[in-house]
Amino acid sequence: MARMSDAKQERIGLHRLTVRFRDIELEARYRAGRAPGDLRQARVALLVGALVNLGFAPLDYLVLSENLLLALVLRVAIATPVFLAMLGLSFLDFFKTRMEILVGFAIFAFTLLYAAMNAVSDPPDVYLSGFVLVILFLPIFLPVGFVAASAIAWSSTILFAVLIPLTRTIDLGALLTVYAQFLAANFIGLFALYWMERLRRQEFVTMQAIEAERSRHHELLARVLPRSVVARLERGERDIADHFAESTVLFADIVGFTELSARHAPAEIVAFLNRVFGRFDALVERHGVEKIKTIGDAYMVAGGLPTARPDHCEAVAALALDMMAAAALLRAPGDTPLRIRIGIHAGPLIAGVIGESRFVYDLWGDTVNTASRMESLGQANRIQVSEAVYRRLHASYSFEPHGEIEVKGKGVMKTWYLTGRRPAVGD
Repeated sequence: MARMSDAKQERIGLHRLTVRFRDIELEARYRAGRAPGDLRQARVALLVGALVNLGFAPLDYLVLSENLLLALVLRVAIATPVFLAMLGLSFLDFFKTRMEILVGFAIFAFTLLYAAMNAVSDPPDVYLSGFVLVILFLPIFLPVGFVAASAIAWSSTILFAVLIPLTRTIDLGALLTVYAQFLAANFIGLFALYWMERLRRQEFVTMQAIEAERSRHHELLARVLPRSVVARLERGERDIADHFAESTVLFADIVGFTELSARHAPAEIVAFLNRVFGRFDALVERHGVEKIKTIGDAYMVAGGLPTARPDHCEAVAALALDMMAAAALLRAPGDTPLRIRIGIHAGPLIAGVIGESRFVYDLWGDTVNTASRMESLGQANRIQVSEAVYRRLHASYSFEPHGEIEVKGKGVMKTWYLTGRRPAVGD
């Protein structure tokens, strides 16, 4: 069992004696991550320590037969204000980054207090147990690392052990008994801290791995789903389906792709599609619209979803023109010109997520079907649009009439070819 623990400790890069990460950057991240919580914990501990110290004042009255006034001055007028002052200092930026110094000072203040109280107490051993509580309080309640806690605990113990025989007469047997109590308190407290520190750091490494995996999962989802939809899924939302009263859908298709794929090796065809769609993906990102999916050599885009925008049709039209310009610069396998068809239609539709293990964000409705028909019934290297698109854009874009065409399921429709953007007034 111990060997398994050592192996795990070695695997995550913990030093066996200092319980610190061997990786300096990982150690810095761990400390930075714990800093806010450690600061709150230190403030609570300092406040509790001050209140407990003040709360022992009535016991001084009951226990001390001599030097009561001096003991009360030490506890109430000196020690408690010092602890409260250190609590106040914890709100300064200088001490926020020097927590171990502040905690160490607090422990030494307790040490000197109990040494002074021991000097004036009667009977003589009444405050020795108080110091033992301080030593146990350090590793268990104060946010200090194992190395710093060890240094503070042992130096405070040595200081107190030296002060005892200097402040009063005590026989050797009683003195050794006191020292044995101090040693036991240190070993018990530091042993507990050692294992707590190991568990904290192991938990930190585990959480880092979980967070990295969650981030990777998020990025994988974001590659196939819109980021706003990913956020809704991660919040636990299911059955995502939204109706959009106005949106624009674009379909693009590579002309002659079937014959092209029959003449060339699969790897060459896949590399070609990656090159073309990679260029289109960059344009989609630039124009702020949403890539929905690719189906073979077909490329589907929508504007105005999943976040509505009033200029969705304009954005998709600008994208279509840029896609045509990009395609003119690309070559198909065999060094032949790349030819594409694009079709655009605007109208209402439904968008949502389907699937359990493989999520897909898809669109449904007559608008999608009509946009697909605009592409399939168009001409190579042309952008065919419906009358709905023409009406929205004719003031800012230029078109060529294509006349009336027969569209399956729709009958006769009037269509146009998008040719460019009209010059702005004054250009």
